[in-house]
Amino acid sequence: MRLFIRLSKSLIPYWLPLVLGIIAMLLFTISNVALVYMVQPVLKTLFNPESGTIQAVRAERQEEIQTGDFIAKWRAKIQSALDPIVYKDTRLRTLANFCILLIIIMFSKNFFLYCQTVLTSVALQGIMNDFRKRLFGHIHKLPLSFFHKRRAGEIISRIISDVQTMQGSISVSVADLVRDPLTILIYYFFLLFIDWKLTLIITTILPIVVFLLDRIGKHLRRYSTRSQERMADSVSVLQETVSGIRVVKAFDMVGFELKRFTKYADEYLRNILKTIRVRRLAGPFNEVIATAIAVAILWFAGRRIIAGGGLPPESFMQYVIVLFLIMQPVKMFSDKFARINTGLAAAERVFDLLDTPTTIFSKPDAIPARNFNDSIRFDNVGFRYEGSDEPALKGIDLIIPKGEIVALVGPSGAGKSTLADMIPRFYDPTEGRVLLDNVDLRDLDLSDLRSLMGIVTQEVILFNDTVRANIAYGHTDWPEKEIIWAAEAANALYFIRKLPDGLDTVIGDRGVKLSGGERQRIAIARAILKNPEILIFDEATSSLDTESERLVQEAIDNLMVGRTAVVIAHRLSTIIRAHKIVVLSDGVIVEAGRHEELIAAGGLYKSLHEKQMGA
Repeated sequence: MRLFIRLSKSLIPYWLPLVLGIIAMLLFTISNVALVYMVQPVLKTLFNPESGTIQAVRAERQEEIQTGDFIAKWRAKIQSALDPIVYKDTRLRTLANFCILLIIIMFSKNFFLYCQTVLTSVALQGIMNDFRKRLFGHIHKLPLSFFHKRRAGEIISRIISDVQTMQGSISVSVADLVRDPLTILIYYFFLLFIDWKLTLIITTILPIVVFLLDRIGKHLRRYSTRSQERMADSVSVLQETVSGIRVVKAFDMVGFELKRFTKYADEYLRNILKTIRVRRLAGPFNEVIATAIAVAILWFAGRRIIAGGGLPPESFMQYVIVLFLIMQPVKMFSDKFARINTGLAAAERVFDLLDTPTTIFSKPDAIPARNFNDSIRFDNVGFRYEGSDEPALKGIDLIIPKGEIVALVGPSGAGKSTLADMIPRFYDPTEGRVLLDNVDLRDLDLSDLRSLMGIVTQEVILFNDTVRANIAYGHTDWPEKEIIWAAEAANALYFIRKLPDGLDTVIGDRGVKLSGGERQRIAIARAILKNPEILIFDEATSSLDTESERLVQEAIDNLMVGRTAVVIAHRLSTIIRAHKIVVLSDGVIVEAGRHEELIAAGGLYKSLHEKQMGA
């Protein structure tokens, strides 16, 4: 119920089309009832010569009001108010009036159905679109640690598959879940109107039906949740295989990946078939119950009629028609009830993602950070990854003055990347502080802070778009001459001009149409165009060949002129000219100084340098 209430709150922004849609549903249902109401007068007019005129009907109503019980008198008074609309002074004119009324009722019924469909679709499709946007926006606010714990395919599945299931099960169903109960309720009151005693007998069976529907719903939720989990696993394998297709082919692991995918796909199939079996049980179950009720009524009411009492023939026919008409919305309602449980299972996973806390965010009273004036300072910083027993950083004290190049070196796992990730607040320290111009980064506006920085990593992320769009990332109106200037400064203009369409060449998913060095230079051009005050390079040349490394290193040198830079270096030859080299080991700074000083000190840096130089 709590989950359904949360879903219901998403309807609030769309209250107007929903309210108008519900009104249209109500008018549609009333039109349906009006159509059924016409059954009795039509039968009386055609098959009872003594009836079918307004005069004859008024006489019948007066007799019912004088001789009938309280319910019969009340029913006769309501009918007498409607009689002038239905009956005329001759049977032939009454029949002609019926034909006109039937055309009006059928037109009204379909007009209101159309209005209801359009209005509720506007609201419900908007709600699903809002969920997609909320999920997309929320995952971008989550810390990097969240993405380290979740597979990309699982996250994609939450946004695409789960929301699609919600859309298919909820957005389609909510309209019917309002219309069908309304239809059932109005038909129920109409049955009470025709014969209240018989209708109350039927009502005693409803608690059993509700209980059994609830049991079916619980099974559906369980199977649907398992199905969505297996779908997420399948999407994850698919995403990983497509992204790593070169490795899959190189190691001839197509068969292995197929087995992985088949395992999750088969588990998904088993659970979805269980869901279908349970879901399809609801409709037939309710139809059998409704038919049993109809047969019972036919027997008991028929006995009363044969014995000379009970309903008149036309009223009995009207009652039976309404009873069979009510079966369809009951059946549809039970089917929608099953589908809503499937949607709730998907909604649970969607809300689980939306409820994941955002730990890196701007405070309400965050301080603007428009410029960088003095230094970045690490004050006794410690950091431990969630779930880890060992700290990644311990007691880090470091000052990076404005305009200086600081290199971070050390063995793999020493904490270099973690330290650099503190500066743009990809992580916050679990101990101590990181300060920009003597202000704790956590007190600064996050967007302002990151706007001061440009980051180039070993794993270059490019988008399946043009070279121009990748360099001017997020800015569609950047002047071409500035894009060309940035590309030239990044040593990228030469190869860009040789591409089929130059700056307008589409480079493929993750820049697959370019070489590693070309991708890296596009990323550097993107950073140059941003013109940041602080640069972070995370092993930006470690995976390149000698010529590409030379070109990229020249581009990096161009970019670092007059800027503050933090460089994580795998090849120590690239950071010899750094103002300060900081050596880390096991999350601790063990040495710091210039290249010559550290070589002379004979410590870890000298050991690393000699290994690379082959000494």
